[in-house]
This record gives sequence, C-alpha cells and structure tokens, in this order.
Amino acid sequence: MARTGREDSGKQKEPVSSLPYTVEMTASAEAAYKDFYRKAKVAEDLGHPESQHCTTFRMLQEAIKTLVPRDPLNKEYALRGALSNIFRMRKGRMRIMWIASSEKRRICILFISETLRKEGDANDPYEKFNRLMSSGEFSGALKELGVRVDQAKRK
Repeated sequence: MARTGREDSGKQKEPVSSLPYTVEMTASAEAAYKDFYRKAKVAEDLGHPESQHCTTFRMLQEAIKTLVPRDPLNKEYALRGALSNIFRMRKGRMRIMWIASSEKRRICILFISETLRKEGDANDPYEKFNRLMSSGEFSGALKELGVRVDQAKRK
C-alpha cells in the first residue's frame, strides 16, 4: 500500500485509504433529516421512544453516520443507467442517495425519501430524485466532488 510520505518527526503518514470520509448534505437532504429528527423528538418527548418515528430516525442516523461512510463506493449500492455514479441505500421504505469522492474523502447525501416505491408514480422516490437531478438542484455538489452523470441518458 502506498504511503503519502514521511512526517518531519520520522513517522509515516496514515495511508490515504484509511482516512475517514466527511459526510455533507444538500439543503433538501438536510431538510428531510431535520424533519425526521423533529418527528422523533416529538415522539420521545411524549414518552414514546419505541414509536415508528424514533425507529426511522435511528435507522437514518445509523446509515448516514456508520453504514454509508464505511464503504460509500460499494458497487452493491450503485445505481445504474441514467443515475450511474450515484449510490443509494434502502432502509425499510427509506431511500438515501449520495455521491462520493475517494480522492477528496467526501460524501454528499443528495436525497432522503420515505415515500413508497411504485414505479412510474409521481411520488416514487426515484422519479422525485430524477426530477431534482433534471432541475439542476444537485449540479453544484456533483461538480464539487467531480462526479459525472450522463445528461443524455437522464432526458
């Protein structure tokens, strides 16, 4: 495994591949995350830590803080076709979509949805995500991390 060089103290730097990923969110993903948090907090405050809202938020939190950063570029999570270079994780009804850069060691959560998956339906999470992609909502994040998405395939 290649090392990045030596420190002045003579100690070798940590290999780049073992450095942790930084997780960021787009404004829409952050709004969804905050909504899940708010619902869970209300349920806890009412004395229902076992409620569906709390369970859903814990699943979301585990995915974003542990599962996605562990292996963000795993081909098992990769979308195909028009959305290649984008990854997704299913946790129950929830869909979490992100992009990642191994070079920059950064992950950007693009989209979080808990709508039912029904192909062709206007509320299908992949249809919503495709509309957001087409609108250019994520173009800044894609450019910043150097992720290319084939525009011709999406249209």
